[in-house]
Amino acid sequence: MTTRLTCPSCRAEIPTGAAFCPACGTASPTVITGERATAPPAGGPPVVPTLERLARALGPKYDVKRLVGRGGFAEVYELWDKDLDRRLACKVLHPEIAWTPGMLARFRQEAKALARLQHPAILPIHFTGDGEGLVYYVMPFVEGESLADALRGRGPYPVPEALGIAESVLHALAHAHAQGLVHRDIKPDNVMVEVKSGRALLLDFGIAKLLDPGAGEGGAKTGTGFTVGTVQYMSPEQALGQPTLDGRSDLYAFGALLYQMVTGTPPYDGESSAEIVGKHLADPVPVASDVNAKIPRWLSTVIVKCLAKKPEDRFQSADAVLAAIDAGRASGSTREVGAKTLERQVRRSGAMRRSSVLGWWVAGALAVVLLGGWLARRGGYLGSGVAYLRNALIEPVEILRNGMPTDTVGPEATVRVWIGRSGGAQLRWRLVRPGNPPIGEPLEGSLPAVQRVRGRRLAIVTADAGGQPYFAPLITNTSPSDITLEVNPGTAAAVRCNCLVPKGAARTHIGYYRLYGNSGVAAYNSAHPYFGPHVDRQGFAARVAPSSGVVVLTF
Repeated sequence: MTTRLTCPSCRAEIPTGAAFCPACGTASPTVITGERATAPPAGGPPVVPTLERLARALGPKYDVKRLVGRGGFAEVYELWDKDLDRRLACKVLHPEIAWTPGMLARFRQEAKALARLQHPAILPIHFTGDGEGLVYYVMPFVEGESLADALRGRGPYPVPEALGIAESVLHALAHAHAQGLVHRDIKPDNVMVEVKSGRALLLDFGIAKLLDPGAGEGGAKTGTGFTVGTVQYMSPEQALGQPTLDGRSDLYAFGALLYQMVTGTPPYDGESSAEIVGKHLADPVPVASDVNAKIPRWLSTVIVKCLAKKPEDRFQSADAVLAAIDAGRASGSTREVGAKTLERQVRRSGAMRRSSVLGWWVAGALAVVLLGGWLARRGGYLGSGVAYLRNALIEPVEILRNGMPTDTVGPEATVRVWIGRSGGAQLRWRLVRPGNPPIGEPLEGSLPAVQRVRGRRLAIVTADAGGQPYFAPLITNTSPSDITLEVNPGTAAAVRCNCLVPKGAARTHIGYYRLYGNSGVAAYNSAHPYFGPHVDRQGFAARVAPSSGVVVLTF
């Protein structure tokens, strides 16, 4: 008979094998199986230090030099291979892990699969072994530091350096995924940056699967006293214990790693594993460029797509992420051009000469003219290739270039855009809908016509797409209950907003909707949403603000 697990906090049912409750994120209760782990008999000899036990397990061909590091599930020792005169590293899995015979057999089987990986960005496993109560694997010794240590010591990486490391990791993942192998524990601790070459190496490929007692075919999930994976980087499907993970789970963890590289912190953090997992499952995906303004918008978009909650909404392969990074680079420079850069350009042009005072005056005047012209073009006063785009809506909009988001414009904000000779034909804008999941109707349009406003070339995004006006109801709820809303009720354009406005809420945003002469908004008691309208508001089309589409409604 199968026992149904329930969450100790919220009493929701926990799916078989889930590490955390899908409702509140609380860690799953431990499940005990009938398989027994080998353990030393009670009252046996005193515990021997791991270094001595490892030396006996490896035999006389290897000298165990020293302990060089300790992690969450293993210790790392430096070895000397006497036969081949080379340094090696040996990772010894913590003896506290209760290794069953089935786990040991699968460990050896998976190690054979991992041996197929031959890639310059993957640190290979030379061989595995067990003895003296230890389970271990041996790999090359690399002089370097983990990405985790580097981030702790120096903080976030500049975008070009972060992308260099990210691309190495992606190439490694593409190679492994093509072999049908999933890492399952992508995190900064498992990326090594070599001191001499600066190259990034991916470590411990597949070790999370080797440690997972339920990862084998037909194996039941069992409690082992530890969680497979690291919660700050764990995909929702891995946290929920789904039996089959694919490369898209690695891409989620990669997105969390890249987010930390450019911002300095993981995308989700908290005081407990349950809190962090709950954020992975339910919180909106953070935008890296909102944390660090130096991050280009296209890179934030790549990270957001990697961190999509559902695997089908992410990039479907590591190669697709690499292609998105290449496209983002090609969309424009990530560096700002300032006065010093302009001065260097003037110097290189030969305009500034030290040979005469006149040369300095000419060069200075030229620099002023160039700088003034550059500022005028940047301000949208000169030339036809530059304009400013103002967002008149009450929600942010994304600017799309050839379908790729390049920038985000907040409500009532203005940004500079390069429209080039095409006059902005390749540019579009798209509404960023509120809520998670988003509410309201999608709203997107081409670049509005550029007009001169006080000498500046300006394009204004308004609540109109292709001649179809839209409106944005701002809801104030003075009723005694929470309400849910339907926009344009009783018409072919009727839309349930899939939202709840609590009692006492003021000017709540519920998104944008198509506006007609007979448009209306109906409010329903949230406890009985299908028993008829609580109140209806119609005939307000004339009160809708023409640019922003805003109309304030009180229920």
